[in-house]
Amino acid sequence: MNKKAVGLILAGAVLSAALTGCVTSKIPAQNNQGQPDGETVAAASGTEGDSAQADTNVKRTLKLYAHYGDSEREILDYAMAKVQEKYPNVTFEVEAHAQDDGQTLKTRAATGDMPDIAHVNAGDVEALSASASLMDLTDLLVETGYADKLAESAKDTPYYDDGKAYIFPDAGAQAILLYYNKKVFADNNIEIPTNYEELAEAAKQLKAKGVIPCALFAKEGFTIGAFFDMFAMKYNPGGIKALSEGEAHASEEGYTKAIEKMMALVNDGFFQAGCTSADYETAQNLFTSGQAAMFINGDWDIASLTQKLGGDLGYFTSYPMADAGMEQEQNYYAFSGGYTYEGYAISSDTEDPALVADVTAILAEASVVGNYLYTAKIPTVINVDTSALADVEIPPLALVEGEELKNMVFETAWTHTLKNVEFSTPFVELLQEMLTGMETQEAIDAIDELVDSVGGKR
Repeated sequence: MNKKAVGLILAGAVLSAALTGCVTSKIPAQNNQGQPDGETVAAASGTEGDSAQADTNVKRTLKLYAHYGDSEREILDYAMAKVQEKYPNVTFEVEAHAQDDGQTLKTRAATGDMPDIAHVNAGDVEALSASASLMDLTDLLVETGYADKLAESAKDTPYYDDGKAYIFPDAGAQAILLYYNKKVFADNNIEIPTNYEELAEAAKQLKAKGVIPCALFAKEGFTIGAFFDMFAMKYNPGGIKALSEGEAHASEEGYTKAIEKMMALVNDGFFQAGCTSADYETAQNLFTSGQAAMFINGDWDIASLTQKLGGDLGYFTSYPMADAGMEQEQNYYAFSGGYTYEGYAISSDTEDPALVADVTAILAEASVVGNYLYTAKIPTVINVDTSALADVEIPPLALVEGEELKNMVFETAWTHTLKNVEFSTPFVELLQEMLTGMETQEAIDAIDELVDSVGGKR
């Protein structure tokens, strides 16, 4: 059996619960149809045996708030199943993570209805730690053995600005990429652009041939935030983050030039109609079907895109938004993404914290392994012996990008991880308005007004 076939069996081995809001998920242990068994994964990542004193027969239903869309379901199902290998009587009520900049969790905390376990980011923690809604995991990271598994470069990852640990981190460095379909460019006799002038000309030619220059799912704010940063970082690598902290204004020369470039492309039809309401599946299909030449998403999508495009998939190793002749000088390696404060947190009100912490440690660790198995994302946050896992084919482009990550500079932040949530929410809404058509000066003035009113707040 070839490696790709093994990957397909892996993808189908875990049972997925049909998601309709909130579901109770009792995931049985995986069978042996190509799925790595408990001993194999334990050997690879140490999932089992770190909390030997726990009552593994305890019965408990835990409320779990986590990402559970189509692209994440296999990974979470896999992680929950790993929990049940140790705790067969622990079940989960899964609530899909809302794309609302943390509003759901803040509301739940205010009403005393926090889930036992929640996948959070820095923006969530900023609000929830202030209301004492999250458990300090400093000791539990050690007791569960998770602290020992963290990669050397990620030892400080669980700790927030106040010195407390609120998460079992499950995400390493991740970059937002501008992908391109080599075949679409070649079939239309258009050169792959290397700077802004070439990008604008390529977009014009693509439009003339009935091809969408770039597919976008702006329903999720991080994608349009990344698009903004692709321009802004050429002049200020702090990008959106600098604006949110009140350290920069859109009316500054660099940001103004970036916004002028961005709005020129937007107003000329760079994205598909209705992109602000488009979801991931819609945008990705436009790209992989050849209807769009480019696509914005994270590097976690390399495996899925490679399955559909093969060797026709490429990505820009530097965003092609620099001025012609200034490609190297204008922050060549500045990328959107980076190491994020992200992982599984525990409610301060949960019962039996030691049990829940052990369950959460398994969830987080198995999520890292699951990302490797299902998306070929090479683990960086914890040490995982991937040679002990099933034979997973890593797309060549993922290996290239893994090396390129070492050169990438991350000084901005994802919109959903900005600590200044008073800035991030209206900023995303403003970016979505800009996509529907807006005069450049109007956009600059609106951003400056937002910076002046809430920039620098936390």
